[in-house]
Amino acid sequence: MAIKGIGINAHGGRLDGRLELLEQDLACFQRAGFDYVEMPVHGVDAILNGRLNLRQMKRVREAFAKFPRLKYTVHCSNWLNLMDAEEFPLHRSIFEASIDFASEIEAEILVYHSGKVELGDEYLGHAAFTRELLSIPDRTFIEDQERVERETLAELAEVAGRKGVTICVENADPRVDEGAVWELARRVRVNGVDLFHHITSGGDIALYNYGGVIECLVRQVGGVGRDNVGITLDVGHAYIASNYYGFDFLDAIALASPLVRHIHVHDNFGTPAGLDRRQIVLIAEGKGDLHMPVGWGKIPYREVFSRLKGYEGVVLLELKPRYDAYLEDALLGVRSLLEECGLA
Repeated sequence: MAIKGIGINAHGGRLDGRLELLEQDLACFQRAGFDYVEMPVHGVDAILNGRLNLRQMKRVREAFAKFPRLKYTVHCSNWLNLMDAEEFPLHRSIFEASIDFASEIEAEILVYHSGKVELGDEYLGHAAFTRELLSIPDRTFIEDQERVERETLAELAEVAGRKGVTICVENADPRVDEGAVWELARRVRVNGVDLFHHITSGGDIALYNYGGVIECLVRQVGGVGRDNVGITLDVGHAYIASNYYGFDFLDAIALASPLVRHIHVHDNFGTPAGLDRRQIVLIAEGKGDLHMPVGWGKIPYREVFSRLKGYEGVVLLELKPRYDAYLEDALLGVRSLLEECGLA
């Protein structure tokens, strides 16, 4: 079966609520030949104090009306987190407003970054080595927050289902606190122990960031038990995470495949960023979540797509704005690859 189409992301940080920029970008995306655009709900100021911003929605709809060939998917705020115990009511409210936004623009897909328990500043830098890593928060608390996320997603799925929306939980890459451990543990030994090997064996480092390990994400999403809650497979995140957490990249793609309802594609070299997150540095060093066009990095996309036979959703290029000059080439490259692999 053929995919629904190929999409591109509108970049929330670039838009920053400026709808005149949105119109410029939509014109560029339509001219390049994309079928879908993934809208960052935070990038267009669509939510105000946890509720849909009706004034802004009117302007968003007016902008969309100028580009009738484009269809849309939606990306929740990057920091939305149903495992945030302190701010849970606010996060749930923002999630519900995001469902409303997707419904308003007739988007079938709503992407949500997998939840996590935030670590404090004590886990950054050398301070990470002054106590047993991950002794705080404890496993019982983490498991309880994962249960809260599953139960809440099941409830939100009922609301989303009535509005024709599928919630897709996206797999994570290593976070900045994990990057701190990566940077330091490669060269630090404590009492003769290779610390990075010690803390990553068995995936313990991912306890609070379950979405980094595909097997854990599959278990969490499967535990929700709703047909309209699936996975957004971010191939770039999975490639870096496989090297960081130590799981087999292609086996993980195959494992996730039955639950995949949406796909993000971009390229990188599979090396975690470490502490320095400046793109201008990372590009030169080939590190981190670079969000480059497919073919610029080392991800084996032919092998990836061969494990996703039967996928019928949108394949979305998730690129950083610095690569806008290459949009048409990026689209043609992915389309050719999908045709070669029998998905288009």
